[in-house]
Amino acid sequence: MEIGIVGFGRFGQFAARILGRDFSVSAYDARTPEGKPDVRLGTLREVAGKPCLLLCVPMSRMERVCRRLAPLLTPGQLVMDTCSVKEEPLRLMLEILPRPVEVVGTHPLFGPETGRQGVAGLEVVLCPGRGNRVGKVKQYLEALELRVTVTTATEHDRAMARTQALFHFLAQGFSRMKVGPDTLATPGPAQLFRAFQDVRGDSRQLFRDLQQMNRFAPGQRKKLIDSLAALDRSLSKRQG
Repeated sequence: MEIGIVGFGRFGQFAARILGRDFSVSAYDARTPEGKPDVRLGTLREVAGKPCLLLCVPMSRMERVCRRLAPLLTPGQLVMDTCSVKEEPLRLMLEILPRPVEVVGTHPLFGPETGRQGVAGLEVVLCPGRGNRVGKVKQYLEALELRVTVTTATEHDRAMARTQALFHFLAQGFSRMKVGPDTLATPGPAQLFRAFQDVRGDSRQLFRDLQQMNRFAPGQRKKLIDSLAALDRSLSKRQG
């Protein structure tokens, strides 16, 4: 099996290292990747001709990428994305890509930092889109010792708004306060600050996409802010 990766940034290169153990991997990126890639680089047309395509592009560029890919695809291909939000990317793929092309939404709940020691035991979410190959994808991922959850795009986004989006929100807030892993702290906060540090290397674009493209994220941010404000008010009251 050949796999084409569209988008060869940090995550695309990370995915290529994992998939390259079992598949022949080709990649395309609009910009020339840094360093010497371990896979064959090709044009978008060349990479789009592979039986399976993995889109490792920012959520905010999904529509543009899908429109460029659509005329290059053929019946029977499988196209998957890796976006951290699932409703909108899945909608775009189903709407723009030709109907004979199968579609699966994926979200690896880890990245190059958390997976640098190996991916066994980490989790991936699959959201069925079009076609019947979700089971085969799940089977392959489980062979890599990944934990696989199959759910709807809506349920995925609702859960991520309460976890991933809020975590990144807090990480950015602490960063602005200049609180980090070098700050004097007890073990619990120190562990949290180290976890925050792992996501501070992510792009600002990813942060904005997580917050703005998940329709459930604004409501969860408001709940968190309101909860903290209420807690602060309760601590400001004089004890009787």
